[in-house]
Amino acid sequence: MREERKKYRVQASTTTNTYVYCWVAAREALQRAQQHQAGSLYFLMMAGVFAAFTVEAFLNHLGQRKVRDWEAFERKLGPGEKLLLLKEILHLSVDQSTRPFQTLHDMVRLRDSLAHGKTVTVTSDLIVEDPHDESTRYPEPNWKKLCSLASVVRMVEDAAAMVRELNSQSGSKRDPFASPGHGSTGVTESGNA
Repeated sequence: MREERKKYRVQASTTTNTYVYCWVAAREALQRAQQHQAGSLYFLMMAGVFAAFTVEAFLNHLGQRKVRDWEAFERKLGPGEKLLLLKEILHLSVDQSTRPFQTLHDMVRLRDSLAHGKTVTVTSDLIVEDPHDESTRYPEPNWKKLCSLASVVRMVEDAAAMVRELNSQSGSKRDPFASPGHGSTGVTESGNA
């Protein structure tokens, strides 16, 4: 006679604040770029793109919490459009001509250039004093220019500043980066099946 094994019912729920994970990825990639100057381009690319992801994920987080039917239209809007919509609906004070919000434009340009990447040819015709200057001999696409250390530091810093500012203006008093999420789980004996 075969013995029946007990069965258990596991009920669980988790909430993941994706923008926190994106922020950690941006910050970590930037730290790696600063520690390893040789080969830093790839870490700078990651940091800049994840800074853009951080902001967009937070805009979606805020929209889900504050705007009815957010999911119905959020996929049709870019990060800039989401910011403007939330500004209008929630009466947020956002000045896109100053930091941190003006940096969103460069973040999105970098993200879009890499997410929708294509082969590009960049040409130049310059009169220079030093013909051995690498920057004049090999012109770079715009997305690569956005991956300078100074530019990416600004993106990562401003992504955090935007999230903190929007979080505060939306009425929250807690640090938006304090937790990547939360969950609960329960186990009960289900009986034999």
